[in-house]
Amino acid sequence: MYILPQNLKNEAKNILKNCFYFISKGKLNDLIDNFDFCNPYILFMLNINESFNNIFIKTLELAIPQIDNLFLNSQYRKNNFYKAVKNERSFTTIFGDLEFNRYYYTDKNKKNGFYFIDELFGFEKYTRYDPLVRAILIDNSVSTNANLTSNKSSFILNNYKDYLSNNIYKNIPRQTIYNWKLKWNIPKVEYELFEGHKNLYVMVDEKWIHEQIRLATLSEEEKKKHHYIMSKCFVTFTGAKTKNKRTELLNRHIFMTTSDKPWKDFIDEIYNIYNFEELENIYLLSDAGTWILAGKNELKLFSNNNVITNICEFHVKQYINRLVRDENKRTELITTIYEAKDKNKFIKLADEIIENANNKDKKQQYKNYVLNHWNGILNMKNREIHSSMESHISHCVAANFGSRPKGFSRTRIEKYIKLEEYKQNGINIMELYLKSYNQ
Repeated sequence: MYILPQNLKNEAKNILKNCFYFISKGKLNDLIDNFDFCNPYILFMLNINESFNNIFIKTLELAIPQIDNLFLNSQYRKNNFYKAVKNERSFTTIFGDLEFNRYYYTDKNKKNGFYFIDELFGFEKYTRYDPLVRAILIDNSVSTNANLTSNKSSFILNNYKDYLSNNIYKNIPRQTIYNWKLKWNIPKVEYELFEGHKNLYVMVDEKWIHEQIRLATLSEEEKKKHHYIMSKCFVTFTGAKTKNKRTELLNRHIFMTTSDKPWKDFIDEIYNIYNFEELENIYLLSDAGTWILAGKNELKLFSNNNVITNICEFHVKQYINRLVRDENKRTELITTIYEAKDKNKFIKLADEIIENANNKDKKQQYKNYVLNHWNGILNMKNREIHSSMESHISHCVAANFGSRPKGFSRTRIEKYIKLEEYKQNGINIMELYLKSYNQ
């Protein structure tokens, strides 16, 4: 980066300062002169918003040519750089559209070309929107969605007065916001370590997301199939407290991924969040999915870690409801499992139902589910803390990636999932983007 000598840098600051005083004095005088006491508050606030935005834009547009000429006429420039043509530059800032002209210079020794103004102010190359604009809209799109952010981008970035008069800028396309996310090399977040806990609860579930694919690349047989991406969600916490009928999970952390090695990635992250050397009981709360139980032993990192499987009541009752429609028989089966804890009686009741059923194979699967996970089902019944995984998977994944009829590409979904995870864990997305931009 080329930097002005100190004496020229001081002169450039004075130019910027004088331009700011000149522009702001005129704008503020106009603001007060046009103040209407008949309708003071609303109109005054709208004019303040417009005036302050204009002050910053007009200050830069007035100062930039003067600073460029300062560099152009300096002996430092004449000794080291050739002057070339003057080119236009424009991009959108949080105060509005900034437009200016600046000279292109070439190093006499290295033959490298550069725009001095772009280097001095840190204006990014080849972009129509500055980093603050991108940070605001990316943050907003994670909290809502890219489509809604696109529709509201003119309101976020421009004068409210223009917005009310329908004299608004064109919305930033949602595809542009998607591309910003795709190009962003999202950094890994370092979370604080939770220490002094004996118990850890791990809730796990998956959600299928529609995959966006190019039909031209598929065979006729493949085109007939539905294509999905399997997202996995882990929710960990050390306990819970209830206040005003609402339960808060303590030291909660959410991990989301579409990776084909979810347990490895999950353990790599939570090892630095919870002190496993202190943990005695690790309660795994799930629906007993094959991929979940296959990875449960990954939780045992030290000999003192006791991993206890707990099967969510929601899924048990779901299978019971599929096994039989009669409400009385459903109640009897549930009571046999959770109250009587009588496996033999459950087998007898289930067999009677299956014997009179048409789809015996399906009914047998529902029965086997309960029998295969009998201990895990009773473990959950004895827990003071029960699973809330269904609401988490709905809130974290389904609401953002499954509730609308759209698909996601495999090249993009992991970034969207990770940003949603950061939001759920209380990470400031705007701050994260600006930090990674500066680095």
